[in-house]
Amino acid sequence: MIAALAILPLSVAGAKSNIALAASETATAGGLTLRTFSGAPYGVTTSIHELTFSGTEYSLAVGLANHDIAGGLETPSSMCRGTPDCVAAVNADYFDATPAGQPDPGDEVGGIIQDCVLLHTPEVSHQQVDLDGPSVSGGFNWSSSVDVNGVAVPITAINQELPMKYPGVNLPLSGTLLFTSPYALPTPSRAGRMTYEFAQVGGMTTPMTSPTTINTTAELDLVAVTSQPVKVTVGDVDISAPTGSAIASLPIGTTVSLTTTSTAGCNNVGGHPILIENGVVVPTSSSDTYMTQRYARSVVGWTASGETVIVTVGGLDDRTGATASELDKLLLSLGVVTALDLDGGDSTALYANGRIFYHANKVGERPVSTALLVIGNPQ
Repeated sequence: MIAALAILPLSVAGAKSNIALAASETATAGGLTLRTFSGAPYGVTTSIHELTFSGTEYSLAVGLANHDIAGGLETPSSMCRGTPDCVAAVNADYFDATPAGQPDPGDEVGGIIQDCVLLHTPEVSHQQVDLDGPSVSGGFNWSSSVDVNGVAVPITAINQELPMKYPGVNLPLSGTLLFTSPYALPTPSRAGRMTYEFAQVGGMTTPMTSPTTINTTAELDLVAVTSQPVKVTVGDVDISAPTGSAIASLPIGTTVSLTTTSTAGCNNVGGHPILIENGVVVPTSSSDTYMTQRYARSVVGWTASGETVIVTVGGLDDRTGATASELDKLLLSLGVVTALDLDGGDSTALYANGRIFYHANKVGERPVSTALLVIGNPQ
């Protein structure tokens, strides 16, 4: 499949533009179709790219920047090139951008489940999409707790940048915080808190799966306690908890169990807002200026027959692109019955067949935190 995609001329506009197909052009390879068409019928002055596939030949997956939760930022095209069998990519969820001059850890706003492993919990209430469902939801369903001598100690957050702070949000460091190895930042060091380092010892299937695999229980041995920031050893779990927590009573060598549950599916990522659900357009709040104004857009959706539809709309921030109502009109015309808006604006980018077909950022494809990857499945 990958070879077929590579040799078919999806890049039919190579002589016309280095980032886009010409208007009203279509190319198909191995069940994957990419076309570019005018946005004029929908009130949009920029071009629209649509990538579609159906059946079992391809599937969607969550791509992480640098294969890490907080490993900085990376372009969707680079994430795709670094992932086996990836044939296309589009930017995914919104992320925490730090002030200029400071390193950006690439922390997500929403939740992430990748290959049935819960990797990140939402920083704020956030819409999500189950890529295998396919379905969308207004929140992220999850729970995780540590059994300490028969007492369940709930986990407040998993693998979040701390303290959580970005425009309009300033959440204090609090609760029982769990960190697993796909996390680039050290555990927090604060007065009144300690970090408890656990080694995974069993209680799982063989070979051992990740300690936060959903709907499983992992057995953990307490191996160290520290007030210093530490990075998690691969396969282990670190828990930052207040000194008064039940975990503080554990002696070194104690075995506890960690149970993680979710009904969100095995591949889930965030976005905002839900545009269409079960064939019904979801109203957009008039106060959501990002959606009522024109911006470049990235959208993932599905038709009633199960065809996957990825759409990008070109544009410049607050000048050209599509509003929510224009997006709805476009998606309905494509037969989409379920759709989630992804990060847009300068983050908007579409990569396929080894080349970038569109990016909204004027200086080049923008590095982001996550991407939606189209993966070729073995037949």
